[in-house]
Amino acid sequence: MAARDFLILMLCNVLWAGNLAVSAWALGHHDVPPFMLASLRALIVMLIMTPFLFKPKPENFIRLILVCLCVGPLHLGFLYTGLQTASATGSGVVSQMLIPFAAILSIAFLKERPGWITIFAIIGAFIGSVIMIYEPGQVDLDIGLIYVGAAYLALAAGSVLIRTVGAVDWRIYVAWVAVTVLPTMVMMSMIFEPSPQDIWGQSKWPLMIAAVYAALCVSIVAHGQYFSLLQRYTVNRVVPLTLMTPVFAAILGITFLGDAPSKRLLVGALFILPCVYIIASNKTFKVTETRNGECK
Repeated sequence: MAARDFLILMLCNVLWAGNLAVSAWALGHHDVPPFMLASLRALIVMLIMTPFLFKPKPENFIRLILVCLCVGPLHLGFLYTGLQTASATGSGVVSQMLIPFAAILSIAFLKERPGWITIFAIIGAFIGSVIMIYEPGQVDLDIGLIYVGAAYLALAAGSVLIRTVGAVDWRIYVAWVAVTVLPTMVMMSMIFEPSPQDIWGQSKWPLMIAAVYAALCVSIVAHGQYFSLLQRYTVNRVVPLTLMTPVFAAILGITFLGDAPSKRLLVGALFILPCVYIIASNKTFKVTETRNGECK
């Protein structure tokens, strides 16, 4: 992976780490309804990205819409619903199931074959992330964790489907994700959640902060660049590098929230960091890549 692309993916991890904290704060501490948050997030994205909806539709447009449904309404609906009750620790552990989900789907449907070195590096990074964020006795089995797991299964499916769409401008992808999210989330909010007037009066600022951050930093920047990288690199090279998200989440907690670094954090980082380097630099894939990262 080119150094520039690696740095872009690390920036995506930083933004995702911040989003997990901001969303959990808004949903868990201020009673912000999940579907209303997802609706406002999609509306902001649509207002910004509307010009790209009028670009010529890609050849595999129906497949692109399937990708948008997976990473949009399905992923966000399950994730925001789960974060209402699931603990941050439990959600962090379950979110790492994205890696085995994506690996299994990419091997089954894309015929990707990562080499043994890469496989062991993925396993090592996964173990490190679990060590870092798991606290004994802190992960209780509840329906929220099941929803979080379903969210990352949907994201894994979308990550694999992206590889079959072909060359599509990432801005077109972001715009159409918002199109699929907005009507479904508005409908779910109208059916299951309190009136918007009540929520706006009680939790206006947490709702706005979480929605603006998620729209700008996550939907447009992080998801847009993630989509672009998945078009040019194999799933089993890109997705495992998202394991840096809990590392950056821990760094943000220490820097801005005064969290104390623990032995668990340091041991987990010692697993993750060298494994991430191996995943990014190793080239033993059956699906070969060109020098600029495009898959043959």
